[in-house]
Amino acid sequence: MWQDDVCQGNGVVVTQFGLYYEGAFSMNKMMGTGILLSEDDTIYEGEFSDNWTLSGKGTLTLPNGDYIEGLFSGEWGSGIKITGTYFKPSLYENEKDKPKALRKLGILAVPADEKWKAVFEECWNQLGCESPGQGDRWKAWDNIAVALTTNRRQHKDSPELLSRSHTQTLESLEFIPQHIGAFTLEKYENIKKYLIKACDTPLHPLGKLVETLVAVYRMTYVGVGANRRLLQEAVREIKSYLKRIFQLVRFLFPDLPEEGSTIPFVATETKGRRSFCSGKSDSRSESPEPGYVVTSFGLLLPVLLPRLYPPLFMLYALDNEREEDIYWECVLRLNKQTDMALLSFLGVQAKFWPGTVSILGEIRKVSSNTKDACFASAVECLQQISTTFTPADKLKVIQQTFEEISQNVLETLQEDFLWSMDDLFPVFLYVVLRARIRNLGSEVHLIEDLMDPYLQHGEQGIMFTTLKACYYQIQHEKLT
Repeated sequence: MWQDDVCQGNGVVVTQFGLYYEGAFSMNKMMGTGILLSEDDTIYEGEFSDNWTLSGKGTLTLPNGDYIEGLFSGEWGSGIKITGTYFKPSLYENEKDKPKALRKLGILAVPADEKWKAVFEECWNQLGCESPGQGDRWKAWDNIAVALTTNRRQHKDSPELLSRSHTQTLESLEFIPQHIGAFTLEKYENIKKYLIKACDTPLHPLGKLVETLVAVYRMTYVGVGANRRLLQEAVREIKSYLKRIFQLVRFLFPDLPEEGSTIPFVATETKGRRSFCSGKSDSRSESPEPGYVVTSFGLLLPVLLPRLYPPLFMLYALDNEREEDIYWECVLRLNKQTDMALLSFLGVQAKFWPGTVSILGEIRKVSSNTKDACFASAVECLQQISTTFTPADKLKVIQQTFEEISQNVLETLQEDFLWSMDDLFPVFLYVVLRARIRNLGSEVHLIEDLMDPYLQHGEQGIMFTTLKACYYQIQHEKLT
């Protein structure tokens, strides 16, 4: 928080040396209560009197869990005087003697909904609203049309600034989408298409909003801001953007149901879809496709996340670096084995082993020397997870991978077959290992943090849980 161009109130500071401070500021200096966290996980929670200067009551917790409670004075990194008591929790048996759980990071930071308020207010003002949601919707649409027309006229004199496709986009955005009758999936998709066009056009108030949010997000989390401690802050900020943009969209499209509402199915939309997990005809609760349940995630992540993905994924990679290294070392070691050796080692039942494989279009028998050929189409499919941005698209890749595995097995067995998890897990683990996805942990955590909640208990949710289980198995089971 700022006042008269100085830091005043709560905030977060990170340094290029990996120090993280979260807490109160007064006149540009850290004053009052705060949390200081160093790169090696040493954490001080207590009082400060000046930048990086501990002064007063506090608790210093060491990376091994030992902690000191008492009075602290001195600048961090320059020798600190301590009058206090040293505790070694591992020596205590009683729960009451153990230290209080350290506060989770983020409690003393500025709440995500308080950030960039002026940016959102500017967008509401452009729509003719004095405050969020308070205004005339038709006037807002008029203001959008005027902004686009005026800007298009200004650009006519310099055609090099406006391509033909851009001109067509502007013209299509000048028409107000009309909705008559019950709200359907088709209408939802039309709103989605309109938003993609609008957010691609900085001349549109929504496009200008997204452009500005992307700029401030990059300023925050690129460079020195690429600090693993800021990951959850960065995720909270994206969720806040989604919530606030969704409010704008519902103001412009009042027919759009509120968050979590279900758009009724038309019978033809589910015809012929069979569940991978149960083999039965699919139902809406089993595996809903994105769009059937209206959420800000499903509607707006395809617009927002591709633009914010590079800095966000970098934070995931930094945060998961240690566990990713353990996972990767195991992946490299196991990939030295031939297909038959690896299938055998992972406990894949022999009846699921492909007898023949296609290598460069030629059908060959699987021998003891064959490598990287079994379940190749499923492996190739799973590798696509790194080329997608949204959790919904990543979940589709996982689902397609399962379907490729199933297709391979059905061709081998030449009979109808329904998977049990005991049979499926080792095969899927083989595919995950062969796919050699370098930052699989980051992919898993990103999906977990930003996936639509309604997908968690459906078919895709089960498949995602299986992928997550494979990642942890590779890390923790010491597959040697």
